[in-house]
Amino acid sequence: MEHVRPVFVGLNLSPPGFMRQTMLLMLRETAAKFHAIWFWLGATLISLMACLYGAGFQNTFQTESVIVTADPLGGLNAAVIAFLGLVLGLRLAGGLSFEREHGTLEVLLVGPVSWSAIVLSKYLAELAVLVGLMALYCLYLLFAQPLGAGVVRPGMLASLAGSVVFVLPLMGLGLLVSAWAASVRGAVVAYLSLVLLLGVHEALIGLLRSMGADEMSLFALYLRAMLESVAPVIHALSPVAGIALLVQGVFTEVAPGPAATAASVVLTLVLLLAARLVARMKGAGA
Repeated sequence: MEHVRPVFVGLNLSPPGFMRQTMLLMLRETAAKFHAIWFWLGATLISLMACLYGAGFQNTFQTESVIVTADPLGGLNAAVIAFLGLVLGLRLAGGLSFEREHGTLEVLLVGPVSWSAIVLSKYLAELAVLVGLMALYCLYLLFAQPLGAGVVRPGMLASLAGSVVFVLPLMGLGLLVSAWAASVRGAVVAYLSLVLLLGVHEALIGLLRSMGADEMSLFALYLRAMLESVAPVIHALSPVAGIALLVQGVFTEVAPGPAATAASVVLTLVLLLAARLVARMKGAGA
């Protein structure tokens, strides 16, 4: 027994810490996502969007009078970023709910892995996918030049890094819904319903704000006043508000300022904390 004891004393049987748990889970999930066919289909789809946009841009430029904007990629960038935010948020909505539905959450928790590590690793894995897809999109723009030779320059793509921040809350919403839902179907329906409802609100208030008082009916005036009264609160809490800012910037050619960027980051952190709290309360069972 005296010869066996030192062997057991030298073993480190304690579980890895929070950061190591998070990194191990994130790396495992990220590797699986980058090897999945949907990742390359997504990259192909956004490249196709750029190709079609470029063809339309060149045709319009050659045949019609057009307004030259400071950023000819503004509309395309907003569409691509919004598309990726929606898709990755939808994937996050099925993340925890899929593991809960198939009983793998219980295995992780017995591991033991903390809820914080599980929630954060899910989000970081999809964030890595977002960065990867945006990198491929930028490379396509630089090498394929869909708007014409020499139109797209590296400096024009710098604004993309800041624009991506505005879809992070949309992805956080997907994770929060996933933490609550017992099934993937329920999570997907809840996520799409919330996004649609918030999107309609942003579109409606934007339309009403663009109309003059002499163009509006009495009902439209009352509706605008009602929406304006709750707009500051909804805008601060809405994960879709960032998309609305990007779309608004396409028409006004005014990029969202540092305050809007900071607000988007803060909202993302709040949603992640809420997802962790809800996941812990909900537990691993369906």
